[in-house]
Amino acid sequence: MNVLAIDTSGPVVGVALLVGDALSTRTERVLRGSETRIATWASELCIAAGIAVADLDGVAVSRGPGAFTGLRVGLSTALGIAHGVGCPVIAESSLRSRARRVGQDRVLSMLDARKSRVYAMWTEDGGRSVTSGPADVSVEEALSWTSGVFTATGEGALAYREALEAAGVPIASDADSPAVDTLVRFAAESLKRGEGVQPTDVIPVYLRRPDARTIAERAAAKQGVAPATR
Repeated sequence: MNVLAIDTSGPVVGVALLVGDALSTRTERVLRGSETRIATWASELCIAAGIAVADLDGVAVSRGPGAFTGLRVGLSTALGIAHGVGCPVIAESSLRSRARRVGQDRVLSMLDARKSRVYAMWTEDGGRSVTSGPADVSVEEALSWTSGVFTATGEGALAYREALEAAGVPIASDADSPAVDTLVRFAAESLKRGEGVQPTDVIPVYLRRPDARTIAERAAAKQGVAPATR
C-alpha cells in the first residue's frame, strides 16, 4: 500500500510516504512559504521511492487544530492530490497524531495558539482514547484536566516549557515533530480496514476564527456595530 501524509498545523511542517513497509519523510521548520514546499516534497518522495503520485492508495492529512494559514496549505495540497488521484483521505487530528507518536499511555498534546493560549487535547491509552479537547484554552486550564503522571508534547509544550516544568510535567523528546511518520502508518492501517472519506467530506478543525477580517467586519468594527451575519 502506498500512502502519503501531510501535516502543516505547526511551524514544523512535514510530508511522509509509506510504500509497503518503507517509510520516508521530509520535515522542516517553516515560518513562511510552506505552500512552495509541500507539493514538491510529495513529488520528490514519490520519485525517490520509485512510484508515481498516481500510484497512491490514500492520502492522510492533519485537519487541525493549528495555524489557520498553515492548515489551509496542508489541506488544499492533500485534498488536491487525493482528488487528482481518485483515492480516499484519512483526516486525523493534529493533536491526536502527536499523542500517538509519544507512545505512552497518558499524553497532553498542545500547539501554540498565541495570546497565552494553546490548542490542547488530553488522550489516554496511547492516543486511542480522547478524554478532553480539542479546545482553545490557557495552559493552566489544560493542565487542570488531569493529574498524576503524564507527558506533554507539541509546539505548545515547548512554547510554555516553564509552566510545564514548574508543574513537574515531562516534555517528550522531539515535541515539535509534526508526527507525519505516525500519521502515515495510522492511515495505512485505517485504509486496510476500508476506512477513508472523499476529499469533499473532510472538515477542518480551526477552533478559532482567523485574525484576518473581511472588509465588512473591519468597517463594522470602526463604527462600533456588529457586522451582518449570513
